[in-house]
Order: sequence, then C-alpha cells, then structure tokens
Amino acid sequence: MNKMTQKKISLDKKITSSKFSITKNFLYFLIVPAVIILVGIILLCTVGFNMGTDFTGASTFKVYINNVNDKNNLDSTIASYDLSDKDDYNQVYDKIKLVLENNGLTIESYRTSTMNIADYNVSGGQAVEVVYQNLSDDMTLITAKNNDIRSSLITEFGYTNFSDCVSTVDYVPAESSFSWTIGIVAGIVFGYLLVSIYMAFRYNPNFFIVALLQIAVDLFMTLALIAICQLTINLSLGIVLFTTFVTSILNLYYFYSKVTSNIKSGKFEKVKPSAIADATTKETTFKRGIIYIVLLLIAILFSALAVEGVREVALGIMISLIVTFFTSELLLPSFWSTVYRPKKKSNRQDKKIPN
Repeated sequence: MNKMTQKKISLDKKITSSKFSITKNFLYFLIVPAVIILVGIILLCTVGFNMGTDFTGASTFKVYINNVNDKNNLDSTIASYDLSDKDDYNQVYDKIKLVLENNGLTIESYRTSTMNIADYNVSGGQAVEVVYQNLSDDMTLITAKNNDIRSSLITEFGYTNFSDCVSTVDYVPAESSFSWTIGIVAGIVFGYLLVSIYMAFRYNPNFFIVALLQIAVDLFMTLALIAICQLTINLSLGIVLFTTFVTSILNLYYFYSKVTSNIKSGKFEKVKPSAIADATTKETTFKRGIIYIVLLLIAILFSALAVEGVREVALGIMISLIVTFFTSELLLPSFWSTVYRPKKKSNRQDKKIPN
C-alpha cells in the first residue's frame, strides 16, 4: 500500500469519525468547484466577462442579395443568391464574414430579412441583416469603421453602381440593456429568497442552510465556467442563471422528499446522516441521470444547429446542467447530512390519574 493510499484512508477515517456527518470523499469533490470558482474570480478580475452587444452596443446593416425578380433597374450580370438554398446562404455568409474579419470584427447575428430599394423599384426583396460588435465606444471611430464596412460590402457584392443595395450601417446603443439585466438578476435573487424561506418554514429550518449553500455554489460555478469558457454575455445570461436556479431547487426538493420518506419509513433507523445521504443519492441517481442526459442532448443539438444567439444560450444551459448534476450528486448529500439533526424521541410516559 503506497503512501497516497494510506493518506486517503487516514483522511476518510477522520471524516467518518468527525463530529460533522460528512459523506465519504466530500473534501475531494469540493476541490473541483473550489478551483473552478477561484479561476473564475481571477479571470473576472483580469480579463472580465466576454460582454456581448447587449452591453457594448452594436452596429447593424442589411445587404440586398436577390436581383432576379426585381431587376428592372439592376445589372443582371451581378451575382444573385437565393437564401432558401443552403449553398447560396453559406456563400453570402462567407462573403460578409470575410469583410468583417478583414476589419477585425466578427458576426454576432445573421438572419434573413427583406429590403426596400425605392430607386430601383425593389420592394420587399430578399436580404440578410447582420449585427456585429464594435471595437470601440468612441462614436467617431465607430462611424469611420462602419463607413469602411459598407464600402467593402458594396465592392464584395459588386454593387458599385447600386450602392443603395447595402443599407447604411446603424449604431445601436446599449444603455437600455443594463436595467433589464439588473431586473433579471434581482428577480432571481428575490425568487430564491422566497423559495428558501418557504422551504425553511414548510419543512425544516436547517433546510434553509442547505438551500443557501447549494444554490450559491451552483450559481457561482455556472458564472465561473462562463467566464472560463469566455461565452458571450448578453441578456440571455438571465435564461442560463434561471435554468441553474430552477434545476438546483428541483434537485433540493427531490433529494429532500426522498430522504424524508426513507427516514419516516424506518429504513435508516440508527444510521448516521452521512450514510442516509449516500444511500438516498444512489437511489435517485438513475432517474435524474436519464432526465439530465435528455436535456443535455437537446442543449447539444441546439448548440450545434442553432444561430449564434441561440447557440450561446444552449452552451450556457449545458454548463448549467453539468454543474447542477455534479453538485447534487457529490455536494448536496454532505450539505444535508452536516446540518441534519434527527428528532429526539420523547421519553415521557403518560401519568395515570389517581382514583
């Protein structure tokens, strides 16, 4: 038996014999979230979140791409595209992507749209609408860059003599985004407090402590992993945090209901709380695991097939699912068993009333 194994066995014995009813290997499992949260904090203090257009502002434009049906005053030799055709769709995307990349920019949103060009008798013609994040908050620099982008697009699509086929590049400010985000975060926190208070009074006051620890770890780990993976932060972050919050609450409720049911049935009479928690976790793992796998597959599907904005949300939800499953399996049992206090049986005997 090597030294590492001996140390592990010694630590396990200390844990099982301590006054705290901690489940086996809890300290090892705690290392993972501790490291993730620490790295996340360091990144937030140095690099920060990868803020999206909802926070930084953006520029948007449209490009007319179909001159087949509305070519009264357009040059029929100009390349025409049909967005319902996958190859044409991708070809237009690649052209716009190249123009933006040459200017140090990337596409944040890309979708089909329509475009009216009065000078050329085009009404509701096929177009694409593109949004990209600006590299600066200086309006002079933004305007100059947007003008360069438009000129490059006109050249790329061969619209030199039909410049109106590329719209002006409009700047969309970000001021209104912050109030929405604050409202979402406040709503999550307020909802959490209401649920925790209800749980505390409805079931067990100690459960409030468990809920506080569990949800705090889930939310902090989710945010830390988003920072580590540098996922784009937009208002959709609220959806990811809400998913984390809801799944965390459901895990708490399911675990608590199962462990309470087992205790009432007498199944774990005279058994340490840590053993009760471990046994209950094993009992619930399979059913919850199936649900998590299905949800994770759906999130993976959306992240692979969806457009940019939806893809970021799907990736965030994937992180949320992984975090909440990990903590509910490996940390929640110890949180519960540490604060659990079994009810003492009353030794009082009914006194007989004297005749």
